Amino acid sequence: MSYLHLHFEGEITRNHTVSLRTLGQSLHHLQGAVNRAHLDVRYGEVWKNARLSADDYAETEMWSSAPRDGGYIIEFFQSSPRLEKTLKRMVSAVTPAMEKSRTQAMTNAKSLAEQSALREQQVKLGIIDPESYENYMPTASQHPYGDRAINKEIDQLVSVVRHRNAGQSTIELIIGTDIPQPFKFNRISSENFHSLVSRRNLGDPLLYSVKVTELDSTNKTAKVINIVTERMVKLQYKSDVEFEMIKRYLGVDVPMNFIGSPVYEGGAYDVKGGDVFFIGLT
Repeated sequence: MSYLHLHFEGEITRNHTVSLRTLGQSLHHLQGAVNRAHLDVRYGEVWKNARLSADDYAETEMWSSAPRDGGYIIEFFQSSPRLEKTLKRMVSAVTPAMEKSRTQAMTNAKSLAEQSALREQQVKLGIIDPESYENYMPTASQHPYGDRAINKEIDQLVSVVRHRNAGQSTIELIIGTDIPQPFKFNRISSENFHSLVSRRNLGDPLLYSVKVTELDSTNKTAKVINIVTERMVKLQYKSDVEFEMIKRYLGVDVPMNFIGSPVYEGGAYDVKGGDVFFIGLT
C-alpha cells in the first residue's frame, strides 16, 4: 500500500487543527508533485504547462484517512503498482535536493542580464563556440527537469513554514513505498530548499532559429516559436538595444537566427519548452 503522510506541528496548528489556507495550499501542491512525477514516469519526460489526461487523473487518485492528532496529521492511501512508481520518482527527486540544500552554501547569483553579458564576452573571445540547438538536444537529459518540476511543487508545499507567522513550526512529508522516506522542514531548511530549487542561471550559449510572434518592451520578453521543435518558448533580453534587434523579426516569415543561453532553474532545463536568454544575432 502506497501512502503520503503530512504532519504539521507548531504555531501553524491550533488544538490539533490547521487553517484552511495552510491545508489548502499544502494539499494543492502535494497533488501537483504527484502529477509531475506521474507524467515523468508515464511519458518519460515532463514539459512546461503539461496537463493530465482523464486516464492520468484516475492513476493519480489517492484517498485520505481521517485526520489524526499530534499537531495535525493527514494521510492519503492507494494500492497501485503504477502509483508506487510515481511515489518512488518523487523520492528520487526530493532526496538529492534535500541533501544539496543542507550542504551547499546558499548564495545570491548574479542577475540573468549580468550573466548574459559574461556569456556574450565568452563568445566574442572564442572561449565558447556555440553549438546548434539540434546538436544540443540529444545530449540534454530531460530527467533533471522532472526533478525540478517535482521539487517546485514540494517547495510550495513547505512554504507554509517560511511565513513570518509560522514561528518554529515544522512540516513533515513521509512518502511511503517499500521503504518510507521522511522529509522534515522547518523555516531554515525550507528557505535553503527554496534557494536551491529556484536558483536561475544561464547555460552555455546555443544557436537558435525562431519565429518571433510577440514582443513585450515592459517586461523585456518575447514569445517565439522554435523552428526545430515547433514549440512556443519565452525569450528574455536585457535592454532596448536587444529589443530593437528582435523587433525587426516580429511578425515576419523570415526566421531570427541568434545566439541564446538556456535558462536553467534549480539546475534543470526543459529542452523543448524552456526559457531562452538572448545574447545576440548571428
